[in-house]
Amino acid sequence: MLQTLQNDQDAKKLLNFSVKMARSMLAYGAEVYRVEDTINRIYKSFDNIKAANSLVTYNFVIVSFIYDDTNYTTMRRVVLGEKNLEKISLINDLSRKMVMGGCSLEYAFKRLKEIKNKERYSNWVAIPSLVMSAPFFAIMFGGTFRDSIYAFIVMAVQATFLIIANKYKIIYFLSNFLGAFIATVLVMTLAKFFIIQNPVSIIIVSLMPLVPGVQITNSVRDFMAGDYLSGIIGVQAAVFVSTAIALGVVLGLKIV
Repeated sequence: MLQTLQNDQDAKKLLNFSVKMARSMLAYGAEVYRVEDTINRIYKSFDNIKAANSLVTYNFVIVSFIYDDTNYTTMRRVVLGEKNLEKISLINDLSRKMVMGGCSLEYAFKRLKEIKNKERYSNWVAIPSLVMSAPFFAIMFGGTFRDSIYAFIVMAVQATFLIIANKYKIIYFLSNFLGAFIATVLVMTLAKFFIIQNPVSIIIVSLMPLVPGVQITNSVRDFMAGDYLSGIIGVQAAVFVSTAIALGVVLGLKIV
């Protein structure tokens, strides 16, 4: 069901809403092509909008359309935040409602604000979830049952550090470097005082929360969608983060 913009104020509201939605999706970890497709579909659901376009990279968002022979364009700079697939899913649901004509712009603004303010999982849920997964991954990566117990301890420390780093807004490169360094030093120190058959398996487990898996996956999907610029930027960012992790491990091994 096609919708109709009534006046200039509605056009400005739609422009403001669409750029906020695009910025939020990208900040939460959505692929570039998904963000562009979502915005374009919303614009196409209005019958008196022409020449709708969106340009998205990992650093900025530009949206534009023509209404009543007037060109409306705006841009927002994007600061990538913590990945949150739940919020991406909620925003996708909101965009589908808009495309189907099931909600007004006022409701869409209100709902987008509610999604933005939605609390993530509490620390009492996040830490046990990470800690409980560690023993199984340690065994999968070649560790013994005893190694899995130490993996449990190391992951608890790693999870606590990541929450503290997120709380104090430590830059992504530094937090990954410190996380890898702390985990490596802790594992190798435990190996000096206790019998650990395969300390490497524990180190690998402790690094898993740091690996930019979502970033790499999104970059590959952007390449496959033909968005080569965003794909290259995403790969470079993933390599940069991976280098920080590697430096942390190497420095930790050298010190211990």
